[in-house]
Amino acid sequence: KPVRAHEASPLLPQSSPHAEQQMSDVRLVTGAGQFEWVWTAIASGDHNAVRAAPSNFDTSGVHPRYGSVLTAFLQGLLNLEGAFVTEGDRRSRAKELVSELGRRGARPDQVIPCANILVKGLQRNWRLAGDITAMQAVIQIRNDLLSSKFEDMDNDGEDSTLEDSVKTMSDLIDRYSEMISTGGHAVPRASIPEAVVNIWERFLEDGASSGDVEIVAPDGRARAHSALLSAASPVLAAMLSSGMREDAKREVRVDDSLRVVELFLSLLYTGCLPSSGQGRPGDAGPQLDAGVRVAVDTAFMSNSSRNVLLPTGTVGEVASIDSKGDALLKFEGCSARQWVTKKNFWRLRLADAPGTAGELQESLAGAFVLAKRW
Repeated sequence: KPVRAHEASPLLPQSSPHAEQQMSDVRLVTGAGQFEWVWTAIASGDHNAVRAAPSNFDTSGVHPRYGSVLTAFLQGLLNLEGAFVTEGDRRSRAKELVSELGRRGARPDQVIPCANILVKGLQRNWRLAGDITAMQAVIQIRNDLLSSKFEDMDNDGEDSTLEDSVKTMSDLIDRYSEMISTGGHAVPRASIPEAVVNIWERFLEDGASSGDVEIVAPDGRARAHSALLSAASPVLAAMLSSGMREDAKREVRVDDSLRVVELFLSLLYTGCLPSSGQGRPGDAGPQLDAGVRVAVDTAFMSNSSRNVLLPTGTVGEVASIDSKGDALLKFEGCSARQWVTKKNFWRLRLADAPGTAGELQESLAGAFVLAKRW
């Protein structure tokens, strides 16, 4: 039956002084939309949660409290809040977070209109106001921290946390500058599973026997699959259509060298440059040490936890060698250093080996011209 106002329902717990005291200690968590959890994750530096954000999360959006995605985490970073407290190296966590946001299209030069954002730090507080960008905010914060650092030095004291904050802001400035120069993306190439690359490499190698069209160069011929050529190029699709001379003879003539044609086909099929074939699985590979420059001889996935595809021809420099003999390298075009285990050294060659630089660049330029023409 209906419960009257003055009756007690046995299904409803009755309040007590102890329960009321517990309720007064409860923190209020208010929902503010579908993506508020993503903003909270960014602000607290939880980059794993940010990676799990839906693909339709708009990194160019503006939050009334946090500003842009590239200012949202500044307070957590400077005031040691959220995940920045538990992370031993907050600079590394900040880099990983920025890389993920950059991969999603965040831009440090995006204007936050009519901003009114409070950023609390361990040393001082800032208020970001007016039409401001993340880049401008980080530069100003770094400069203010430098002034505080010099003041501490004049007072015969130096705060290690302050020093670390200065370095962290300087790292962000460098990272933001790179993002602006590369169009906002922190990761310039996609990670392609090595198994997929291997499949397309075999498909390319099988072209010599299964290819149904020949590309004729002055110094040789290369076979390919017309279905792939037609799908990749409307020009080739027209040339290989019914009634054209190329369709009747099943060949396409070019003035470029066979080396240029092979590079073009390798890029078309696999997205990578072809291997020189010098290294073999099980080989020891080159002797590596800190400062040694190497080039990728055979495309492969790096051995880092967040691995990336390293195409043939990618140049890098060894940063360090660990106790197991594995190498940490900084590759050109990669935002983060990448681990390469000792068993993969055979895939590398010394960057100053003969025939790696000038000849490859000239042939590669010809392959790009051919691609543009087609």
